[in-house]
Amino acid sequence: MGSTGATAFTRRRTLLVAWELLEFGRESVASLEDGATRIAAAQVAGLIAVWTQLGTFENGPPEVLAWFGWGLLILSVSLLAPTVTPRRLARFWEGMLEGDILAIDSTAKEEEIVRRLSIAMEGHMQRVRRGMTVSVVIAVLALAAVALAYVLEKAFYAP
Repeated sequence: MGSTGATAFTRRRTLLVAWELLEFGRESVASLEDGATRIAAAQVAGLIAVWTQLGTFENGPPEVLAWFGWGLLILSVSLLAPTVTPRRLARFWEGMLEGDILAIDSTAKEEEIVRRLSIAMEGHMQRVRRGMTVSVVIAVLALAAVALAYVLEKAFYAP
C-alpha cells in the first residue's frame, strides 16, 4: 500500500468532505427558498393591503403615487414568485437526483456527481438570491411611494 493507497485514501477523504459540504449547501438552499417564500407571502399581503386602500387616496399626486406603489408591488411579486413556485422548485430538486446512486463504481464518477450537484446548487442559489434582492428593492420603492402618497395626502389634502 504505497503511494497509490495513500492517494486513494486522500481522494476518498476529500470526497467525504465534498459530500458534507454538499449537504451543507443543500440546507442553505432550502433555507434560502424558505426565506424567499416568506418574502413573497409578505409582498402579496402588502399588495392586498395597498389594493384595499387605493380608493381612499385623494385625486392628484397621492392617488398617482399609491397606484404607482401598487404597480411596483405587482412587479416585485412577479419577479420573485417564479423562483419559488412549487413546480419550479420540484423540477430543480428532481434534477438533483441521480439514477442508481448505488451503481457508482469509481471515485471519478462520484467526483463528477459531486461536481455537477455543486454547480447546480450554486446556480440555483444565485437565481433565488438575485430574485430576492431585486424583488425586495422594488418592494421597498413601492413602500416609499405609498408612504409618500400618505404623507402628501395628510399634509396637503386633509380637511
